Amino acid sequence: MGKESIGIFDSGLGGLWILKHLKVEMPEYDYVFLADQANVPYGDKTPEELFLLTIKALDFLFRERKCAGVILACNTISSTIYDRLRAWKDEKYFGKILFGIVNPTVRSLSNNDKVVIFATPRTCKSDVYERFLKSNIRNYLKIPLPELAYLIENGGDTYSYISSFKNQVPNDITSGALLCTHYGIVKDDFKKAFPNIKEWVYQEEIIPKYLKDYFKEFPEREEFFSHNSSLSILVTKENDIFKKFAKEWFGENIKIELIDLNK
Repeated sequence: MGKESIGIFDSGLGGLWILKHLKVEMPEYDYVFLADQANVPYGDKTPEELFLLTIKALDFLFRERKCAGVILACNTISSTIYDRLRAWKDEKYFGKILFGIVNPTVRSLSNNDKVVIFATPRTCKSDVYERFLKSNIRNYLKIPLPELAYLIENGGDTYSYISSFKNQVPNDITSGALLCTHYGIVKDDFKKAFPNIKEWVYQEEIIPKYLKDYFKEFPEREEFFSHNSSLSILVTKENDIFKKFAKEWFGENIKIELIDLNK
């Protein structure tokens, strides 16, 4: 098998934000990012809806774009249907790698202080995250933000929305975690809305470190991936705000390819 790309999948801007940081930290690799803009956001979808949407994307990335591994840059997917997706992948694409983001995220949280966790409703309800949190974190508070990913995707007033949850966070909490990859885009709004929180966990910092550590631990698997510094960005629906961020983060000449996963 020849060397192949790193795939990244998300519904939209959250994964693009992760890609931006991967390109900074690990620029030598080839990346193919797929944003399912036609079905954004994912945070309110049922597990069955998530599964059907995600296997279409994974099938495209593994088969059509020859990715050796795919990062599920979406907490809703990783925390809700990762085991089912891995079983599907092992049956259909044995030898390919599927990277979830729950385990490295939880292990980055402090187990000494109470932590407030901001996430989508589906992630907050996830048994997987709950199990990992109970095993690793002594004291935590989960706050679902059902509209935030949509506001980020559509250029809405994110600060006012985030601030509306102030009264749910006790003043003695000084640690916070953003467990939706979209949320790091508006991290400054969180800092402004919650000035008592001094330590923040951001997944755009966790995921590149996790991937580097994974490749160090399994150098034989790192050999699957090509190093030509190429970048492809694919979307299932055109979006002016997505295009604006893509150009801001990757340059004016970045090409965005529209694809149809239903073909």
